[in-house]
Amino acid sequence: GKVVVTISMQSHDVTDEDKDELTYGQPIKKGILLVELYDTGIGMDQGYIKHAWKSYSQGDMSITKMQDGTGLGLSICKSL
Repeated sequence: GKVVVTISMQSHDVTDEDKDELTYGQPIKKGILLVELYDTGIGMDQGYIKHAWKSYSQGDMSITKMQDGTGLGLSICKSL
């Protein structure tokens, strides 16, 4: 499998309405950061999904040899 992370930013102009700021009444750029994750790994049991973003160490490395991966992709993506 593979893990693909795509990061993009959607920006737009808004008028600053905070009277305490030096930019009050002026147009400023605001943005939304979008992080998308695509993982083609072997999948996991529904019961383990809540733990998917946690890092761990595998006790049985035999699955790693069969699947060419460590199972740490989501945890690494979260750290990035």
